[in-house]
Amino acid sequence: MKNLFKISLFLLVGLLIGCSSDDSKPSEDKVPIEVDLTTARLNDFQLSEVTYTDISLTQPEIVAGEEKTPGKIIITVPTETNQLSLSLASVNFDESKFEISPSVGSAQSFEVGRAIIYTITSKDDSEKSISYLVSVVKEVPVEDQLKITGFRFEKSKNSELPSDIEATKIVEYSGSNWNAIYILVPNETNLNDLVPTIEFEGETLEYRQGSTDFMAYPETDLAVDFTSDYDIISFRDKNEFLLSVKGSGVQKNYRVIVDVQNPIKLQDNSVTTADLIEGSGTQRDILKWINKGNHPIQRNLKASEYVDNTSDKIGNIFNAFLEVSEALQGAYIRPGEFGYVVFSVDTNGATIGDYNVDIIFSPKYDLNRARINDIRDDLNPIEDIFAPIKLNIKSTIKSE
Repeated sequence: MKNLFKISLFLLVGLLIGCSSDDSKPSEDKVPIEVDLTTARLNDFQLSEVTYTDISLTQPEIVAGEEKTPGKIIITVPTETNQLSLSLASVNFDESKFEISPSVGSAQSFEVGRAIIYTITSKDDSEKSISYLVSVVKEVPVEDQLKITGFRFEKSKNSELPSDIEATKIVEYSGSNWNAIYILVPNETNLNDLVPTIEFEGETLEYRQGSTDFMAYPETDLAVDFTSDYDIISFRDKNEFLLSVKGSGVQKNYRVIVDVQNPIKLQDNSVTTADLIEGSGTQRDILKWINKGNHPIQRNLKASEYVDNTSDKIGNIFNAFLEVSEALQGAYIRPGEFGYVVFSVDTNGATIGDYNVDIIFSPKYDLNRARINDIRDDLNPIEDIFAPIKLNIKSTIKSE
């Protein structure tokens, strides 16, 4: 009986030891699950709220089973899309193996310039994942895709020029049928035979000059006479050069404005008046100038600034404006004509002493009225394209 008990006890102990030995087997004996991240890649990014018009999808770079570089998705939606709180509509991967965050149907704010990171993670191994930077842009309207991107006069095509000359500015005016290209050449440049180089975005480029119809811009060099022919009745340049970029049934038009860098040339850049007596009233004088530019300059163009150059800042006693030199000129000083700078000195109440003032004129181009003036209003684009003109005046005010 005792022997039977010993045998049973021995078998029980052996069984317990065997079970303990099985439980202590190392975990590395288990076969790890391999995750193929390439099967988690997105092949589309449909939105629940709007149908996109275009998509750019760059896949994440995967090296040795790990993401090295995230993917990138840029979604283009219609221009009229006002609400940019958008959500992913669906995924193409096996959702029993992977999950995405933010999740399908979760609305995200895709305001302009903001990218949302979408991460796809393995359900078997949370350390295995890939990601995409997702952004949304609005479609550019067709008319906004049409534009003149470059306008210049190259020396190789215009031997008279000292170097290539780029457009001073190319301006698109909101709410207007006409935009503008402004380009300034050196004074004394012959404007009747200039060859422009034009770059544009669109299907076709056409041009028109004066009263002719629009025609296809030639692939070969086109010599153009940019000399203005101002009509005082219609307030327009009868020889204006126009460009039109066309595509998808729409067009964008440009006026080309060519002028010189300094259309107002003063006879003298500095004037010293005779000594004046304080309290002797307003004294008036004139200085001749000539219109060296390509467009008429409107009379009564006033000085824009008076700069006191004295060390003690004695002040300003001058007033100045541009005027016609004879009545027959009417309201304009045309190219090649002379005008007067009319300046006055107010001695009443003036401080006794020496005055030294820079009088600044700031001529501007009036696009719709094809002339140079300094008048700003809400109806006509006025461009400050010319260099300021400076006239220095010195005067001495004495007591009686």
